[in-house]
Amino acid sequence: MITVKELSKIYKMYNTPLDRLKEALFPSSKKHVQFHALKNLDFTINKGETIGIIGKNGSGKSTLLKILSGVLTPTSGEVDIKGKVSAILELGAGFNLEYTGLENIYLNGTLHGKSRREIDEKINNILEFADIGDFIHQPVKTYSSGMFARLAFAVAINVDADILIVDEALAVGDMKFQAKCFRKFDELKTNGVTILFVGHDISSIRKFCDQTMWLHQGDLLAFGDTLAVTAEYMEYMNSENEKNINASQKSNNVESMPGNANEEKEKQSLLDPINRWGSQPNLVQSVQVINEKGMVTNTIVHGEVVRVIIRFILPESCDKEEVSVAISFKNKMGLDLLVFTTHDNKELRPNFSEMENEIVFEFVNYFTEGDLIVVAAIEDRSSIQPEYYDYIEGASYLKSITAGQLFGIIHTPVRNYLRK
Repeated sequence: MITVKELSKIYKMYNTPLDRLKEALFPSSKKHVQFHALKNLDFTINKGETIGIIGKNGSGKSTLLKILSGVLTPTSGEVDIKGKVSAILELGAGFNLEYTGLENIYLNGTLHGKSRREIDEKINNILEFADIGDFIHQPVKTYSSGMFARLAFAVAINVDADILIVDEALAVGDMKFQAKCFRKFDELKTNGVTILFVGHDISSIRKFCDQTMWLHQGDLLAFGDTLAVTAEYMEYMNSENEKNINASQKSNNVESMPGNANEEKEKQSLLDPINRWGSQPNLVQSVQVINEKGMVTNTIVHGEVVRVIIRFILPESCDKEEVSVAISFKNKMGLDLLVFTTHDNKELRPNFSEMENEIVFEFVNYFTEGDLIVVAAIEDRSSIQPEYYDYIEGASYLKSITAGQLFGIIHTPVRNYLRK
């Protein structure tokens, strides 16, 4: 649906408006400096794919989406788009603030090439999805950002587009509206609509996106498996030395996870992690999951006692009182389902050895059927926000199984009784 070749966008930056005028009058006098918003991007997006786009503010995400939606023209390169594009680039784009919500529906629909009759056929669906009540008859300049987002999204998904572009507009919506939008994403995807979604919520990116691209200072650092790309991105964002990233050392294609997408790290670690980072990322020596029979396993049964054994070395120059060992169990979307930590065990911490330590987390497995990613971490808990000496996403990979059908993610014992 979308093919991009050697796409670049360069902006001219002037110190003052007067410098812009001088250069316009005397082209030989250069008064600007160049800012490279996008640098030689190459990628292809297929029909029906949901693509996440991540990166720090100012990395070029919005510029890319504006070019794909036709709002901006590239400085160089080629963009080939097959099909009709509907975009939510920013709140208020394509709306007249003096018009009412209803009038803006017809205005925006017209901009998308719809006749009044075609909009009439969609109007009930739009009003139902926006769900802003009588405010639909008020000028949109009186709307809150959440109401704006509701109306813009409702129009965008009802113009029968082949490609839907959403640039962080959902961030202003409440939880109910966001859930409603993501359900609509699933429906559109089933109908073959290609979706490009910019967001900072990594859990949402992992849950809904088939592939993810990571932009940084105009460069496409990675484009591939969502779990792999977001893991690398999280490592970068949590690094104390963010400036050490080098686009020329990054691959524009990341293979699927776990394990295969990071072959170099596989060679360096028996843990086979998806991702590993921290100020001293070599402290955890091994992570083992032991079932009720005392055997090392990657399959745990609902209701059995499970032990996770972590062998680690104490961080250098640390305060034992503030060192904590933690494990968590994530789903494939990266959402923490269960977390255990030694931080609250004040009697345990002073007894950590300077050499190798072995911590056992013992618990009853109440997970229902599903795949689990184990995270192991050595933490510095000297402040409210934990900092990490060693953080391993994918220290182990588990499959939880059940004897019968159980619903939900976790199924704990419950007491049932009749109240009289």
